[in-house]
Amino acid sequence: MDHFAGCLVGREAETATLKALAASAVSGAGQAAFVVGEPGVGKTAVLGLAASTAERAGMRVLHGAAQELERRFPFALMSACLDVDATSADVSRARVAEVLRGDARYGLPGAQGTSAGAGDFATAEAMLGLVDECCAQGPLALLLDDLQWADPASLLVLQRLVRGAQQLPLLVVGAYRPVPQASDVDRLSQHLGLRDQTMLKLARLSPPAVSALLVDVCGGEPGPRLRKMAEGAAGNPLYVRESAAALLREEAIEICGGIAEVTVGCPVPPLTKLITHRLRYLREEVLQALRVASVLGAGCTVADLATVLDRPTHELLSIVADAEAAGILRDVGDRLVFRHDLIRHALYDAVPGSVRAMLHLKTAQALATAGAAPERVAEHLLVAAPAAGEFLTTWLVDSAAQLTTRAPATALQLIDQALDLADPHDPRHDHLQWHRAIAQLSCGQLAEAEETARCALARTHDLTRECPLRWIIVHAAYARGRPDLALIETRLACSSQGVPAMEAIRFQAFSAVCLLALGKLSQAEEVAATARCAAEAEDDGPALANALHVLAAKRFLEAPGAEALELAQHATRLTPETIHPAQRIGLQLTLANDYIELDHVHNARRTLAAVHRATERTAGVFVPWYHLSSALLAFNTGRWDDALAEVEAGLEPGKQFAMSRALRAVASLIAMHRGRQTTAAAHLTAAAVASDNGTVAWFYEYLPLCADALADEAQGDVECAYTRLATAFDRGVGHLPGQSILCFLTPDLVRLALAQGDTINAPRYSRAAQKRADHSGAPYHLGDAYRCQGLLAQDPDLLLEAARCYHEAPRPLSEAHAVTDAAELLAHRRQPAQARALLDQALEIYADLDARWDAARAASRLRAAAVHRGIRRPRNSARQGWEALTDTERIVVGHVADGHSNPEIAARIFISRRTVSTHVSSILTKLGKTSRVEIAAEVIRRQHPGRA
Repeated sequence: MDHFAGCLVGREAETATLKALAASAVSGAGQAAFVVGEPGVGKTAVLGLAASTAERAGMRVLHGAAQELERRFPFALMSACLDVDATSADVSRARVAEVLRGDARYGLPGAQGTSAGAGDFATAEAMLGLVDECCAQGPLALLLDDLQWADPASLLVLQRLVRGAQQLPLLVVGAYRPVPQASDVDRLSQHLGLRDQTMLKLARLSPPAVSALLVDVCGGEPGPRLRKMAEGAAGNPLYVRESAAALLREEAIEICGGIAEVTVGCPVPPLTKLITHRLRYLREEVLQALRVASVLGAGCTVADLATVLDRPTHELLSIVADAEAAGILRDVGDRLVFRHDLIRHALYDAVPGSVRAMLHLKTAQALATAGAAPERVAEHLLVAAPAAGEFLTTWLVDSAAQLTTRAPATALQLIDQALDLADPHDPRHDHLQWHRAIAQLSCGQLAEAEETARCALARTHDLTRECPLRWIIVHAAYARGRPDLALIETRLACSSQGVPAMEAIRFQAFSAVCLLALGKLSQAEEVAATARCAAEAEDDGPALANALHVLAAKRFLEAPGAEALELAQHATRLTPETIHPAQRIGLQLTLANDYIELDHVHNARRTLAAVHRATERTAGVFVPWYHLSSALLAFNTGRWDDALAEVEAGLEPGKQFAMSRALRAVASLIAMHRGRQTTAAAHLTAAAVASDNGTVAWFYEYLPLCADALADEAQGDVECAYTRLATAFDRGVGHLPGQSILCFLTPDLVRLALAQGDTINAPRYSRAAQKRADHSGAPYHLGDAYRCQGLLAQDPDLLLEAARCYHEAPRPLSEAHAVTDAAELLAHRRQPAQARALLDQALEIYADLDARWDAARAASRLRAAAVHRGIRRPRNSARQGWEALTDTERIVVGHVADGHSNPEIAARIFISRRTVSTHVSSILTKLGKTSRVEIAAEVIRRQHPGRA
């Protein structure tokens, strides 16, 4: 680095800024900064300054540098920075490496999301959790260089780190040059965390700073000719230093009387020649090693270099020492890194293209022979094609599966190259087509995966390939919202002579799943029952799981109760060894929703607590499904702030995995009930443009319907609300029968029907509610039945019985509605005292929920009947300060004060790390604090007032 007076020459402002940022991070208020500038302007030197500043402040420093060759590999940069390694002695890092390997997600449809560069959500979450854990051990600095080459997945992790940095004792400093490849970094640095983010745009050095740098290099004040020559460097410190160093090597600078001056007539070559100037002093074997090192990438180990050069490691030590002494290489941990990327590019560009391709191929072969990770081999094969030819095909046959779990997009690119080069009659061709379809499936290219598998199935003569290909077609079609096509394929598979009997049972069971998604409940039940018998006879877990899932779902839709619940419980009792992890997660989340529907609140919480870690490790649709289920449980039981925290935690994965409409709808419902119509409208607008075409999302399409209907009512259009709900009740929601999906809306349908004078249909809705209550006996269902009857009969006693059932459930919003209905009837019967007491009871519940719109509407209805609220006790309605914290937030505050990290808190209170992070953000906002340290200090102040 170019030090002067204890800091970088000409970078005094940046030095002060980094010192302030480090101090803030150490105090607990995390910070992020981005260093941007042209090549040679000193970005890496500023990162070095940030490292020394952070270390002096007591921070642990982790470094990472993106490499151009690794840009295609998800999490390459963050893995290197966080030292994620499966062989690590650190349990946390080994756990992240296991998630990164992705074995449980191999071939899972859309496991890495459907958007370009979405990355693997499970790994991103694991890495963020690791950073949380590191920060719990002490202040942490992450320094990331050459972000213009960073892989998109690492940038997503960086984005989320920057967004949540203020919660942690964390300093994040990234450096990049403004090139087209850095557009993603530009957007990140410009639009995230503007409060806590600093842009350090490195300008060229001023003339005084250039003079100071020349003094540092030459050992004397620059004379007129040296200053004039330095002007050609235009303030670029690398150019200045290299120019002066080249002149010194040529003995073209004389120092006389403390003045350094250039000999007359000595020219200074361009920067590129200056960079390579020092190379001509090196031995040929050193140059050869450096050329190979430039092909290996921006950083390599001595072992890598020895492997490719086919020389013993000890013979390279003197070569490496010469390169380091010449200022070409430097040690960074266990890696050899070029002192500047311009040096590596100069060496790399000096190698002819055909020779480079062969060197990349040789490197790939050497790394493969040495047992290197497939992605390390792949990065060179991508450059070596088409020279890779036969080796590429042979290597992919053995490595495609492993590469697909880690980097399916890269696997797909290499497979396509191999297929272009391979003979179509080569038996390996079919094998590669199979892996191609799996890679497309993992990348979320579902239609493409389906087409690839169909073509491969049409031409294959290998019977062992038929079942895997048929399953790819089925899962791809189902995952992209075409259960009709998946159903056709399952039936074709069952009738194929090439499909073994056991597989035929599994296809049959999955055909029942397709029928369920299509709303053909009777057919689904019939097929599932047959498949269940066959699966039990063969003791086949996957088929039995699907059959039980369908039977349970059908019962819950038509006759929820003990029998349906037992079927769902039976499905989850299947051992993890007998079914795919993803299948088991789906069964557990389905059971949790069944518990929610039947008011088994404790069991619902226990089931969600048991499954949340598995959802994060597997990702896919399971993450937003988990958060939605948790949000619904919290919404139903009146913990609306907790519900909003779950919605917030689920929105990003919900968008990525096409399941955001339902989450937005829950947020909209809460906002409307609380009288925040602008917020509600924003959520509804976002929900309207979301494309949630997954079959899991279909089962929650009733939520946007409810939100739209409530919006109609809030805007005074009761007729539109009734028409919307009544139409859906009779015609269904998507593929699903409305009378099964929307039975919980029967009280609203009766209320709206009576308001519209529809006395024909109102009793029909009431009968539907009674039928469901007869089957389940659940307090919530009984409450709906009583409320419908009470509204029809204008009987306040039935409505109060409904309120009692809702209270038992508990469903506080429904309870308050029933109490309000009863109060209005009593008011019309000229019983104002009883009506006023009930109104006050309802308003108390609404106040606990902060349901201001409902409270105002209830007061208006009773005021029209000449009943006004009684004397109210003062209630806390604070939105800021300690009193504004919810019960869950107070629990989180306690754990924060005890020094626990977000992952530790999540494990202790059985929610996700993302939800804890959302709670901490809310706590910081409500308390007006900037860090977890300040939260802890506030807790101590409250516990020990005398210390304040």
